[in-house]
This record gives sequence, structure tokens and C-alpha cells, in this order.
Amino acid sequence: MSTPAGRPPLPSAVPALPPQQRGRTRRAHIIRAASDLIDSMGAKGRRAVTLRAIARAADTPVASIYHYFPDVDSVIAAVAAEYGDDLSAVVEAATSEPMDSIDELLDVVVATYRGYFAARPGLRELWFDRRATEKVVAIHRDFRAKLAEMLRKRMGAFTTAPHDPLTYAMLFEMVGVLWELAFELDDAGDPRVITEVGALAGRFLHRRFGIAAPGPVPLPAEQPDVRDVEAVVLPGWRPEQPPQERGRKRRAEILAAASSLIDAEGPHGVNVTIRGITDAAGASPASVYRYFNDLDSLVATVAYEFMNELLSVGEEAVRAAPHDWDTLVAHSVSAHREFFARHPGLRRLWFDRRASETLQEMHTYYRRVAAARQRDAVARFVEPAGDLFDHELHVEITGALWEFAFTADPAGHPDAIAEIDELGREVAHRVRERSR
Repeated sequence: MSTPAGRPPLPSAVPALPPQQRGRTRRAHIIRAASDLIDSMGAKGRRAVTLRAIARAADTPVASIYHYFPDVDSVIAAVAAEYGDDLSAVVEAATSEPMDSIDELLDVVVATYRGYFAARPGLRELWFDRRATEKVVAIHRDFRAKLAEMLRKRMGAFTTAPHDPLTYAMLFEMVGVLWELAFELDDAGDPRVITEVGALAGRFLHRRFGIAAPGPVPLPAEQPDVRDVEAVVLPGWRPEQPPQERGRKRRAEILAAASSLIDAEGPHGVNVTIRGITDAAGASPASVYRYFNDLDSLVATVAYEFMNELLSVGEEAVRAAPHDWDTLVAHSVSAHREFFARHPGLRRLWFDRRASETLQEMHTYYRRVAAARQRDAVARFVEPAGDLFDHELHVEITGALWEFAFTADPAGHPDAIAEIDELGREVAHRVRERSR
């Protein structure tokens, strides 16, 4: 089975099947009980699941679960594996008949996904869980590789071009964030986002394989913005400066030490602790609590400063760009690539899927700000500049590609960077088409 570039296969995340039929039946019963439990919890997802809760649902002692699984994460990984296998089977069955075009194939796949996700809200949340364990992440990775192989075979009916696994890896990263957003906005799947899933996938595959598209796909009819960036505020948290100069200097030293450690080791590095940071800053652990509530608020402050610096990279690109959108995009993509490459650990903080709720909400806020600023930049060249929601979708998609680019290559994978550039240039052109 092929895997995306830069993502080697991991050892199996799910324990092997018991040798006896009775054991296999018992194991399957535990997985089914855990699956039903997770699905019934909806948005609470897997984080509310414990071995004791699973044992109650399965009507079995906790001790018996240990015969088949070493911990609760292994049970959840087994649930995710079965969910992925079931989804794969459903998609394969839905696409088994010959299709006349890529677009027909994508219509069937999108409709199948939407119905499947809508019918299983808790398991869907497990699938989109940004704080999933490495075991569950490995399951997701295997599923995507399986789906890539399935799609590669179906695409053989429309093109004889070489099928690079990286192509499908990029596609799944882009549409994955859109599926997550679609069900975040609407339990049945937000129709505008789901329309963009199919349209984005179609444009991408037609372009990557050199297949003539049936015609330009316009943006959906402009509607009131679903999420208004002006109404969004950071979640009950602000970095506060001490009133005295000496305190401000000490706080800055602690913050600089935390930033340097995170940039060197990533947000979950072994030294990214109160003790590790204060040792690097030449301060006592007690002094941190004069300026920060806890480690989370200290890391959030590092993220706050990094995100503001990241926004300034985009602003500088707009100021420096000449009078055409394509060149502005090229300049912006190059500047962001250099910035991300220069700050590997802080970059991982920006993409961190295991971040605290505070950081996740901060990421959402800054992505909306970035979308609003992108719309303002487009307005220099196109009127109207499109509604904010279209730009939010673009920021989500390219954010997934930036993460993928640096996962596949420490310098930023050139194919993913090229796709970011392509999508950036496409924004203004699609808005221009709609305004005619």
C-alpha cells in the first residue's frame, strides 16, 4: 500500500486478533459497544470515553477488556479502523459502476461521504478529531492510502497519465478540512462547503492530469457570511503586560526562552515545560506564575506573537507587490514558505492538532482575520471581492496544504507549494468571473 511522501507507515495501531473464535467474538462485541458509545456522544467524541464506560456499554468487566486491548486508546483505534473499513466499503460499492466523467465520479463520492458522515455524528467527530492519539492518526493514514488506491483505479478510466501518490495525498488534505468545516457548521453538512468539496476536487484532478474540464465552475451565489470575523474575539484570554519595566523585561525573557525552545523542539518537546523554560531563561519556576497562569497560557502567548508575525508576512507581501494579483500571490507564497522554513517548531505550533482548546480557538480566530485581509487584498484588483466565507474556505484549504508541504519536506514540498500558488491565483480569477 502506498503512503504519502514523508509519512512512512507506522506499526499496526490495533492489536492482533485473538487466535480463538470465542476471543474474536468477544473482542468484536467490545469494539461494537465502544463504537455505539462514541457515536451516541456526538460532539463530545472520544474524549468522554473511558474503559469503565466501554465496559458498562459492553456489559463486561473492565478486566476482561485488557485481554484484548492494553488501554482505551487501543479500543478507540480499533473503532476508527472499523469505521474506516466500513466507509471504504461503502464508497467502493457506490463507485463500482462505470462513470462517464471525473465529475460524475466525484458527485457520487461526495454524496456518499455526506450521507455516511451525517448518519454517524459521534464517529464522524472521532474521524475529524484534531487531538487524536498517534494510534488513531495512523489509522486515518492507512485509510487515506486505501482510498487513494481506490481512486487511482477509478481514474484509470479517464486518463493514462502517471498517478503520483502525492497527488491524492494533497487532495485528501484539502478536502479533509472542508469536510470537517462542513459538519462543524451544519449537522447535515453545510451545502456551500460541500459544493466546494466537489468543485475543488474536480478542478484539482482535471488540472493535475491534464484533462479538459467541462467548463468553469463558478463560486456559489453570494450569500450572507456564515461567520462574521468582526464578531469573533479571542477566547477569554489576552496577554497582559506587567505595570513595571522590570516585570516587563523579566516576562519578555521568559517568553523569548519559551519561543526559542518551541522553535527548536516543537510544541510538545521534552523541554517545553515550566522547568525547562525557566532554566533556559535563567529564572525560577515561581516567577513564571507572576506573568502567566500556567504552561498553556505561556504557550498561548508564544502563539499569539507568532500568529501576529505571520499576519505581518502577508501584509508585507501586499505592500511590496506590483499591480497584478498573480504576482502578489507568487510573492506572498514565497514569503510564507521562507517564514515557515525559518521557524520549524513554531510552524508546528501553528499546525498543532493536539493543541489545547485555547490554541484551537486562537487558530480559528487568526484564520478568519487572514481571510478578511485576503479579501481586502483581492479588492485591490477585483470588485466585488467575493464574500468573506469564500476566502475563509480558501484559507482553510491552503492551511492544510502548508501543513502537508512541510510534513512531506522540511523545506516545503515543491508540488504542494505550487498547488498553493495555483489556488491563490484562482481566487481572484473566479471572483472576477462571477462579477461579470
